[in-house]
Amino acid sequence: MMKKARIVKLKQLEHIQNEVRIMSRLRCRFVPELYAVFQDDNSLYMLMDFIPGGELFSHLRRSGTFELIQVKFFSAEIACALQIIHDLKIAYRDIKPENILISKDGHIRLCDFGFAKVVEDRTYTLCGTPEYLAPETIQGNGHGIAVDWWALGILIHEMVCGYPPFYGDNPFTIYRKIIQCKLDLPMSLNKSTKSVINAFVKISRGSRLGCTSGGFNSIEKHKFYKEIDWPSCRFV
Repeated sequence: MMKKARIVKLKQLEHIQNEVRIMSRLRCRFVPELYAVFQDDNSLYMLMDFIPGGELFSHLRRSGTFELIQVKFFSAEIACALQIIHDLKIAYRDIKPENILISKDGHIRLCDFGFAKVVEDRTYTLCGTPEYLAPETIQGNGHGIAVDWWALGILIHEMVCGYPPFYGDNPFTIYRKIIQCKLDLPMSLNKSTKSVINAFVKISRGSRLGCTSGGFNSIEKHKFYKEIDWPSCRFV
């Protein structure tokens, strides 16, 4: 339930309209289903699945970091969600722990599609969370679905380390670090974890894991995910 006056005050009308359009198209087990949208004089209502497990953000802040098997499980499900979303030519554009919910049986659900957009080729809007922005978004040269694979690499880093790889006191400091893309991965990370982060977090979109000629298959075959049963992961 959202107060109409607050929507107007915060200039959120376009984001909410966009979210309704996108979610109405999606039939994905990793996204809460939107059943109905209705309104009265004061409020707008969106009827969706109830996801009782809370945000991934809260769980991560409470535990500091996740066990590696949890990171593999969560990131594999997010990858499956992105594959389905990308098949509809939709760029999600806001991967971050706050936008990932946990269902009662422990599976992920992506929420908040206010920044999602159908992208046939490229779009030029600067949007998203600074620590998770891909370099092409910051540079304004146009971006597409590849930004989501970059953000997944940033999320994996945050889940295993407790913090994102590029951070600073203000957005401009963060942007500079992202464009330089100098990853300083902790020595404590094993080779496959370092490898998958490096594979997602690449300046060149064409070389980014998920964007190469192997497509999603290259993610499935990466050694980081050797324990993942991908067919089961897709059809939870």
